[in-house]
Amino acid sequence: ASIIDGILLSGSPFLRYRHNDYDQLERLVQKNACQYETIIILTESIFSMDGDVADLNRLIAIKRQYPNILLYVDEAHAIGARGKTGLGIAEEQGCIQEIDLLVGTFGKALASMGAYLVCSRTIREYLVNTMRPLIFSTALPPFQIAWTSFIWERLPSLTKERENLLAYSRLLAEALTGKGGEISQSHIIPFIVGESEDCVRKAEELQRKGFYCLPVRPPTVPKGTSRIRFSLTANLTIKNIHQLIVETGHASSPTGARPVSTPPDRELDR
Repeated sequence: ASIIDGILLSGSPFLRYRHNDYDQLERLVQKNACQYETIIILTESIFSMDGDVADLNRLIAIKRQYPNILLYVDEAHAIGARGKTGLGIAEEQGCIQEIDLLVGTFGKALASMGAYLVCSRTIREYLVNTMRPLIFSTALPPFQIAWTSFIWERLPSLTKERENLLAYSRLLAEALTGKGGEISQSHIIPFIVGESEDCVRKAEELQRKGFYCLPVRPPTVPKGTSRIRFSLTANLTIKNIHQLIVETGHASSPTGARPVSTPPDRELDR
């Protein structure tokens, strides 16, 4: 939604390609590359509804074929949670230097507010002088900046938390195979219920049992795919995940397998 709003604010013409359909994207680029001075390919790295992950290196390969293409990657759901030092999917896939506009938020894993853009100095100066939402917004208070900096500097040291989060995610995703778990490649895991009313009832049932989860319904997702969107954190325990699996009605996974690196059944140090 934020990407679409940003495009509309820019006034630029745009085309949408099917989700992660890079062949279709390549055809669109071939058709339109000569018509514009600059084309920007935009993508999330971790997608917010299904938790699947973009193939950034495939996008870079498309970009390299044309001199007038820039690549914009939104790491909102990946920053802090993925990558060796917590710098997201671009770090994990080894392509940070190839991305022209790298966007992230401080409002998710970093537990703060605001966002950032990593870009060239030319683009930075252009945006500082022309971007109305920035120009006419109140600056973040100094204590907020200090908190963000405090957390940012500690991202590289949170390796164990990221490993635990990955193990929890694999455990839940495997249990929900066939109900959306097989789609996810991250800590965002959909539990596809189907009809909107059934999804609301299931969410309310899980809330009564102590799980904070919300239903996601059309038009946010296609009709018939209403789901509960689980967004896991590293402060959970294996016991929490097993309880959740039981309450979703998927007490045993199809393979019966467990994650390779199952974390201990205890609360993690913050």
